[in-house]
Amino acid sequence: MKHRASKLLACVLIAVLLAGLALYGYLAGRDEREYSRVTYNAHCADCHGANLQGSESGVSLLTPALANGDTLQSLMDSISADTAAHRTFDLPADGEKKTLKALALYVSERRQEYPSIAASYKYRFEAQTVESDHHRFRVEEFAKLAGRPYSIAPLPDGRIVVSEKVRGLSMVDSNGSQGALLVNTPPVHEPLASFQGQHLGWGQYLDVALHPDYAHNGWIYLSYTDRCQWACFSPVPQSMVKVVRGRIVDDRWQDEETIWSVHRDYYTVVPDAVAGGRLAFDHDGHLYLSIGGKATYDNLHILDTPYGKIHRVRDDGSVPKDNPFWTPADQEQTSSTRHTVWSYGHRTTQGLEGHPVTSQIWSSEMGPRGGDEINLIQRGGNYGWPLYTRGLDYDSTAIAIGKDLGLDFPEQDTIAPIVDFTPAPAISNLTFHEGSTFPGWKNDILVGSLKAMTLYRVRIDNGVIEEQETLATGLGRIRDVAMGADGLVYLAVENAEAGSILRLVPLD
Repeated sequence: MKHRASKLLACVLIAVLLAGLALYGYLAGRDEREYSRVTYNAHCADCHGANLQGSESGVSLLTPALANGDTLQSLMDSISADTAAHRTFDLPADGEKKTLKALALYVSERRQEYPSIAASYKYRFEAQTVESDHHRFRVEEFAKLAGRPYSIAPLPDGRIVVSEKVRGLSMVDSNGSQGALLVNTPPVHEPLASFQGQHLGWGQYLDVALHPDYAHNGWIYLSYTDRCQWACFSPVPQSMVKVVRGRIVDDRWQDEETIWSVHRDYYTVVPDAVAGGRLAFDHDGHLYLSIGGKATYDNLHILDTPYGKIHRVRDDGSVPKDNPFWTPADQEQTSSTRHTVWSYGHRTTQGLEGHPVTSQIWSSEMGPRGGDEINLIQRGGNYGWPLYTRGLDYDSTAIAIGKDLGLDFPEQDTIAPIVDFTPAPAISNLTFHEGSTFPGWKNDILVGSLKAMTLYRVRIDNGVIEEQETLATGLGRIRDVAMGADGLVYLAVENAEAGSILRLVPLD
């Protein structure tokens, strides 16, 4: 009997190993099979080169300026005109727009030199001087971090609170030295696995933010994914975003209070990479928090579930009665989060910030392949995902998830993004520039990116983009952007298994 059990166990282990190897092989070869790459190599590479470098019979597609422009639409128009004029290949009648957009994305991504995800994790930053439209500045490393950061919160005295995904909370002093981990903080868990640099895990730290009146009350807000397994009657880990606040005294986290949490029925096995968990305050002291698509996407439009939504509470966690879907306590469904929902239909909200003048809440949202967005968050607004998006799926096919799930609402009932990034640089958190250090950027949005390793600046007036600029590239995977008490811009950057804090110093 013992021999038979050992043999059965060995067979199970071998089956799991083979399945794992098969999955790894499938994922590793995914880029080679990708539709836009295959189509380009089959029909365009002979003229324009396998690496878009050009040939005797075709121009380079990597030259700084293309005859008809390099926006996505102009690339699509050029490809359409070229195929019609030279009959290089026939566009499929039932998928012409899809094929044009896929090829345009392929060319645009390579013109912008986005690295692979694995390469972005291995990147090492080097200091650089930048001549931007309004200012000349230097990007330099301010602090080295022991782990991968998710968020930073500069304090009035020049120190910076750092939230590292799988380490915890720590403090960086005004000279850039990182101290030991704070004690008595919520539990954090190591990732279970990694693929191409990305962690697969449950129970990680997310955003950290100061109360608007921090100077007087000392409150610091922390979002993280609370993890459970056996307590959730599950054979595998599950997690969900939770928000607490506490104070830091003598390197110790104390006075902790729960501000927002959900019933364990809403904990899921979906990994924490899509948890969101960003925090922002308005001028009235309301706290907004983002929850990613940590469940099937049909849940994003079920108001009783927390997923794919931005929630709003008071600074102490109580629920304002002017929330758009608020219901009296005696009428609430058990475990429903409807009463805290402020907006819904979001995919993965990686950034959240209140405007320093208007107090409006803005978000940055990661799309699939294309369709990264900057949104103005409106009360009760439906932001459309996954039925409507300007991006394509990762294999260059149209996004069909919404229709497959049976979602059905008109596009005019959704709120369109103010800024669309296609191809997608994998945008992360954003902030508004405040202070006089870079006066040419006053109240402009500064938003980071992961895959593109780039910092962008966007000026928006009355819902219209007035300026959009690539400020600096080659910075590493930017997780957070924040204004320091000294008026400088600070960036939290992932470097392999560690990280760093960069800062922008004016040279004007």
